[in-house]
Amino acid sequence: MVFRKLISRLIIPLILLLSVLPVNAEEPTDISNHWAQDYILSMLNNEIMEVYPDGTFKPEKAISRGEFALALAKQMNLIPDNNFKFTDLADYPEGNLINALAGKEIIGGYPDNTFRPDKAITRAEAISILIKSLGITDNASTIDLTDKLSFKDIPAGHWAIKQIGIAKEIELIEKEEYFNPGETISRAEAAKLISKLATFSSSTGYITDIYPTSKKVSMNLLNGERKVYDFNEKTLVGRNNRLVPLEEILKTDKVFFIADQDNNLKYVKAYGVITEEDLAVEISTLTNGIFASEEIKELSTGNYDLLIPKLQTTAREQLRKQGLSEEEINALISTDWIELEELGKARLAEAIAIQTGLSLDITRSLLNGDWEKVKNYGQIELIQRLVQVVLNADLIS
Repeated sequence: MVFRKLISRLIIPLILLLSVLPVNAEEPTDISNHWAQDYILSMLNNEIMEVYPDGTFKPEKAISRGEFALALAKQMNLIPDNNFKFTDLADYPEGNLINALAGKEIIGGYPDNTFRPDKAITRAEAISILIKSLGITDNASTIDLTDKLSFKDIPAGHWAIKQIGIAKEIELIEKEEYFNPGETISRAEAAKLISKLATFSSSTGYITDIYPTSKKVSMNLLNGERKVYDFNEKTLVGRNNRLVPLEEILKTDKVFFIADQDNNLKYVKAYGVITEEDLAVEISTLTNGIFASEEIKELSTGNYDLLIPKLQTTAREQLRKQGLSEEEINALISTDWIELEELGKARLAEAIAIQTGLSLDITRSLLNGDWEKVKNYGQIELIQRLVQVVLNADLIS
């Protein structure tokens, strides 16, 4: 009896220990010396991806939407969701895990309310899903890189241009010339992407201190934890609607960020109070780039010389259409307010507004250098279009 008790005391802990140790999956027969062998084995050992019944992984086979989504859901440790949002997932193996991604708005379906899990996934679809899984799902967390060319084969209006650009900047994908967004990805490529994704973590908090010499930044996370991260020239940083240096983020800004496993900041997006620079950039956008943000600020100080190279031809045409004589136009262009007084300035404001697309109220305020009025008028054109998204996202306290 004593001997049996002794054996039980030794065996039971051993069984419990073995039950929690990771089990190395048997290596598939077709990945030896493959470039993605380590990524594939990592996926298999962590039970993220599986081998086929014949013992192969088929690394060069195009991965399906279902296989990719299921692997991502497992990597994210999602809880199965049986409230199916797509009609063709209920009978798909572990479809409730894929459905959990839909519940978090990480994946989408087709207009007929299907997900089509057996269809091969494209490179653009895969990257869009991965970026969304990091928490970059709306304007409040997205740095808009549409003005920055990411790949030569990604047109300006491509539906996934923002996600692809971000993936390139944070080095989730390689910085090459072409991306081939419509091509499918192989199971080996999927293993690599999901393995790299697993090295990233995202969170939200406030910057408490920046140490420029040490290239470190102190963050207070929303759960009260303080963490210190490293940053460098590769860290992608945005505030409100523009790219900025990390040092320009205010301590009152709520910050969404992504870091790698070595505590290096890869991505920082902050939202906060609207500054004069924000207004200038946004107004520049409203003019379709006719004026740069720095020129907008110069214009507001009374530096109307900017009008000569930028608007001389088009402004003259608009003024002619309004019935002005050449003498009046010349006086307006030369800003001879003594000759034309307020009428001339009003006509010039209208000409600029017509040509640039700015509202007349904003144009008048800019010409008068009245930034307070710009802010007030901008509540309709700027704040509703830009900041309301932030308020709805609860990123401003």
